[in-house]
Amino acid sequence: ITSNYHNITSLKVPIAESESDLELPVSEDEEEEEEEEERLSQVRFHYLNFSVLILTGGFCQFSVISLMSYVSISECYNRCPCLHIDTSHGRGKAWYIFRKTCFSIVEHNYFETFIIFMILMSSGALAFEDIYMEQRRVIKTVLEYADQVFTYVFVVEMLLKWVAYGFKTYFTNAWCWLDFLIVDVSLVSLTANILGYSELGAIKSLRTLRALRPLRALSRFEGMKVVVNALVGAIPSIFNVLLVCLIFWLIFSIMGVNLFAGKFYYCFNETSQEMFQAEAINNKTECLALIDENLTEVRWKNTKINFDNVGMGYLSLLQVATFKGWMDIMYAAVDSREVESQPMYEENLYMYVYFVCFIIFGSFFTLNLFIGVIIDNFNQQKAKIGTDLFMTEEQKKYYNAMKKMGSKKPQKPVPRPEVSVDQWSDLFLRSAVLLSMQDFMLF
Repeated sequence: ITSNYHNITSLKVPIAESESDLELPVSEDEEEEEEEEERLSQVRFHYLNFSVLILTGGFCQFSVISLMSYVSISECYNRCPCLHIDTSHGRGKAWYIFRKTCFSIVEHNYFETFIIFMILMSSGALAFEDIYMEQRRVIKTVLEYADQVFTYVFVVEMLLKWVAYGFKTYFTNAWCWLDFLIVDVSLVSLTANILGYSELGAIKSLRTLRALRPLRALSRFEGMKVVVNALVGAIPSIFNVLLVCLIFWLIFSIMGVNLFAGKFYYCFNETSQEMFQAEAINNKTECLALIDENLTEVRWKNTKINFDNVGMGYLSLLQVATFKGWMDIMYAAVDSREVESQPMYEENLYMYVYFVCFIIFGSFFTLNLFIGVIIDNFNQQKAKIGTDLFMTEEQKKYYNAMKKMGSKKPQKPVPRPEVSVDQWSDLFLRSAVLLSMQDFMLF
């Protein structure tokens, strides 16, 4: 087996100790950083190249990080006997060539371009399916054959990656998991069609998951991956913002229940689709009296969005915060009077203040926090992609440690001055200052 070892050692530059009388205290953080840098400076990094990794395939899975403390190949063999495989002849050589070929295929730019093209074509084919598909037999047949071709291509791609990367590497990647699930859905759907079970309700529901196929394109474009990673990485922070938002909204919801509970009811004419004026119908009793007079078109009804309880209050505030139909809620609150009383135009003008305060604190303030969290995570992911995309975690730590060590310059030894600290020199300087002051006083 051919393996390349790269020994990376850092030079220790002696730094002269300061001879100053003032000794600056060293913080614990600085001590920890110095210890970490000292440890990293003495570590010898060893890693195996692809020719060794390619042999471990289905027999043994390991990470490069686990080999960092080994110095010789014999120690690696003692720890991982599965590495000692004869690739010069026999099954070992055949497996080595086969897996290396698969790796070359899946890493080739043409193969990646072809897979992206197939993903886009399959997504476009899904867009042709509509309610008139049964009437268009030719299009339906073409799409069915195309779906089979897409499924076969994606299955072959998945098998090639299994052989090239190994199961551990493949199934520890979230994007590969997404590809695996989408391919499984297509494979189950194809099998059901072949066996004649495509009309089952469960199969129809499963076929709807084929709409996830366009998501496979996300892992192929770096910009899209940054956006998705930012959204996923923002989930923990979003929960914290959501908690703050719920607390703010709980205050306004409780206030809304105390102010408007049961006050959004009104007497309504179903025939003319108009609300009775307060001068004609003043309260619920008068409205029910009209109903008793066999006026079936009259209803005493409540608005769909109201503040009758805290849950409905949350729903009302959500509609106000999104600025969709919020003015109807505000006008209903401003026109409200007492419980079981017919609303009157702008009877309660002070309720405008309630909605203005909520829009400022509950909408502009809290909802913009969600946008801020997502943008912050997007910038972090973008910076991460630009700096350490091709480095492992240990390489990142080593790089950061070396960068810190490079920024620290050696201290130059400064000789202790003998004149400036002498007692007689200090007395002479003080006397000279006093004499100069007296000299100025004479003028």
